[in-house]
Amino acid sequence: MGDGNEPTKLDDKVKVPHQIEITWEGENSIQKLIRDTFPHLEFHIWDVSYMVERVILTPKNEDVQKLNDIIINHFLGQERQLLSFDDVEGDTHNLYQQEYLHSITPGGFPPHNLKVKKGAPLMLL
Repeated sequence: MGDGNEPTKLDDKVKVPHQIEITWEGENSIQKLIRDTFPHLEFHIWDVSYMVERVILTPKNEDVQKLNDIIINHFLGQERQLLSFDDVEGDTHNLYQQEYLHSITPGGFPPHNLKVKKGAPLMLL
């Protein structure tokens, strides 16, 4: 992190500078994180260099999904929903219910219901 320039504590923990700390105050903290990471987003929707210089990292897919659901609303235009395929090949006994298949999000896979808008970044791995 920081090309090794940030000070570390014992066990290689990184001390986060106070300037980038956000105290947890519920949903307001999430909005502040988005505003601080993407200031004036509405003016930079089509600015690729603006987008690639910013990132919010989270440890869990569910956190990514929550942030994506909030941030996508900042983009203008009609939202499209892309749904995953929800059948298991060869499952003749319906062992896997659709509700279960919709609820899982294994690493490296998008959620069952992926919301996209024209101009919003989409990373394909």
